[in-house]
Amino acid sequence: MNVLEKDILLKSNTWARSICDGYFILITEGRALVEHASTDHFRSVPYDTDFMPPSLWNYKAYYVVLLLDPTGPKPKELMELFNFRKTEKVAVLQPSQEEVKIWTHVLYTEEIGFEVVDTWSQGKLHHGNVFPRKFDNFHGAKVRVATFELEPFIVYAKDDNGNFIGRIGVDMQVIDGLSKAKNFTVDFYEVSDDEKWGSKYPDGSWDGLMGQVFSEASDIAVCNVFIDGPRWGVIDYSYPYNYMPACFVAPSPKPLPNWQSPTLPFTSIMWISIALSIFVGGLLLYPFSRFGVLNESIEFKSFSFNYLYILGSITARTVATEPMHMPSRLYIGFFWISSMIISIAYSANLVAFLSVAQMQPPIKTLKQLGESGLRISGNSIWKSLFQMSTDKAVLDLVPKMELDADYRTILDRVKAGEFAFIQNKQFLELNRDTRYSSGGRATIRIVEECFMNYNVALTLPRNSPLTDNLSKTLMNIFESGLLNKWKDEVVQYVNRKNKKEKGQTDIESSSVTPLDLSHVQGIFYILGIGYILAIFIMIFELLIRPKKNEGSF
Repeated sequence: MNVLEKDILLKSNTWARSICDGYFILITEGRALVEHASTDHFRSVPYDTDFMPPSLWNYKAYYVVLLLDPTGPKPKELMELFNFRKTEKVAVLQPSQEEVKIWTHVLYTEEIGFEVVDTWSQGKLHHGNVFPRKFDNFHGAKVRVATFELEPFIVYAKDDNGNFIGRIGVDMQVIDGLSKAKNFTVDFYEVSDDEKWGSKYPDGSWDGLMGQVFSEASDIAVCNVFIDGPRWGVIDYSYPYNYMPACFVAPSPKPLPNWQSPTLPFTSIMWISIALSIFVGGLLLYPFSRFGVLNESIEFKSFSFNYLYILGSITARTVATEPMHMPSRLYIGFFWISSMIISIAYSANLVAFLSVAQMQPPIKTLKQLGESGLRISGNSIWKSLFQMSTDKAVLDLVPKMELDADYRTILDRVKAGEFAFIQNKQFLELNRDTRYSSGGRATIRIVEECFMNYNVALTLPRNSPLTDNLSKTLMNIFESGLLNKWKDEVVQYVNRKNKKEKGQTDIESSSVTPLDLSHVQGIFYILGIGYILAIFIMIFELLIRPKKNEGSF
């Protein structure tokens, strides 16, 4: 037993957690306890991310406070003190001549209420319930929730006239489920679009959702809040109820020029191999024809004819001249077989490459993203997390991070090829599949290599008595599989809304695309190159042709 003097109250081991986690306090004058319980010890020292203030109150313990002095503090006065308001299990005993009344507080009402939960008389408790469970039923009390719109987690539903009619979304369904299970009323507070999750100021304060719970202006903050170490130092998180990776979204690959289509069925190595086959094939046909035991027709004794013949076999349009002798026939026969396989393989793929636009290679890794020349944007938290990474590809992105990009138009700028943007994968998938897809083709693309997986939780003020109580219900919601159902519902709603805004229907247009000049323009380029080469060769032959002697016919 200790006398509650200042030096005892300010020792951290006085408030250390233990197996028998309870305090029995006898109050006479009570000045020291009142002063200590009214102080927010977490903020009584300057906060630094590398320093956690010592806990000078045990918020999880049981407190039995016996008032011995009628002139000392009253039950209501005690239970309105800062640290008692954050402690669920409090029983204040007020003795009278015939009995001892046991009081406790009623939290999350406009004014802290208090009630008699039991009495002690004739050597026994009347009800035997000194520490009632306070958060199984809030009896309609208001709980302030800070949030903002971010699909698919928080979606503002509107009527045909654009008037706000309610909130839906994965996170909003979580809050709605908690309010029904615990019987509380939600009082929403909207943070501004500029603040969103919040940033820390030099004086240690925060804005956005973090600012709401850090200053205890709101009881809960919700909107796809990731659990991370630096923030956990100043606020509390519930058990995670969702998880997802953080990924970059980049512009979708641009279509390759259609004039390249005739070359795309084969790779560059394949085209080089075919060119070498034609060169060697025409070169070897000459000795087979000229130096064989039996002479071939005179056409095969010309290099230009031999190459034209070999090229004709590749295109399945050889000239109507056949070799007469077995060595030449055997050689040409095997060349025809290989040429037939090549031409069939090319023809089979050519239609697909002509009718379907081919795309540039996509960005698949963080290293490729860093080398792409795109500007990088994201919330301020990402820059600090990137700086803690040991991956060189991630560290290379830190100098490129731009935190002042307009968040409301950032995906439009991603589509335009200016930015890559990091956010949770569910948010990116929803926007890609609804707002940035047309005709089955998306204009933004999620980079396959994501940053890391994050747990999503509710954010609450430091040492909030709601944290443990709401966490148990959240685990039941998570294990029930309701989150997937809610996600599907909000995706369907956003799809319907976007189609209605664009005047689209659910009837898809035909997937058959007729070929036009843009699809086959490469063929005309090849034809034009052939004409130009033929003209230059004809001019060259005219220049080197020997002049006829005068008087000759």
